[in-house]
Amino acid sequence: MKQEIIWIDLEGVNCYLGKAGDSFILFDTGGHTVLDKQFTNRRDRLDKELEKAGCKPGKLKLVVLTHGDIDHVINAAYIRDKYNAKIAMHAGDLELVESPGIEKAMESFRFKSIMNRIIFMIMKKPIQKIMLKILDHFEKFKPDIYIDEGYSLKEYGLDAKVLHIPGHTAGSVAILTTNGELIAGDTLTNMKKPDIAPNALDFETLTASVDRLKRMNIKTVYPGHGKPFHMNELKI
Repeated sequence: MKQEIIWIDLEGVNCYLGKAGDSFILFDTGGHTVLDKQFTNRRDRLDKELEKAGCKPGKLKLVVLTHGDIDHVINAAYIRDKYNAKIAMHAGDLELVESPGIEKAMESFRFKSIMNRIIFMIMKKPIQKIMLKILDHFEKFKPDIYIDEGYSLKEYGLDAKVLHIPGHTAGSVAILTTNGELIAGDTLTNMKKPDIAPNALDFETLTASVDRLKRMNIKTVYPGHGKPFHMNELKI
């Protein structure tokens, strides 16, 4: 059966639809970001994009979360209720969606670049203030399915498997299709150029995860932020 990955650009953060025949899987759900000029969960835009793609209640089989960061999961409970779809994620990020406090929500706000560290220190208090406001609007939830390395999505119509790629967060995963398409979450980004995530819980673990990805047969990368790119464009 023909399958495709549909890029949903929510202006600052991405979601992706895996489509196989008449069935869909949604990868990430968007949400507020600390860089937003306007406070928005992007829910209306997500609804419009799903409808545009033909993804209606009954056709969405699963919501897969690449990691627990708030800008990727804040609409998960809403989508589950509206579309009667199950939520799947790695148990390593469970606290981020079940009981996220400010320290937990910001634990991946660690930067390797000295410049980024300086900027973050200057902006830390305003960022914390925005994050607290976001957390006030967060609909906590418990996943229906826990996924880990090798989990197959064939049951839901997509010929793809889960890769556990910790580093950005403890429970970060990627989804690799048999066509060589990788939904990478925030492990890889393309804001200015294809690159490794600028922030992470653990950079040593993140680097090991990216090195592993580079050894795989990956053609197209679908990052959590920025445009999709070819894997051979990633120069680290």
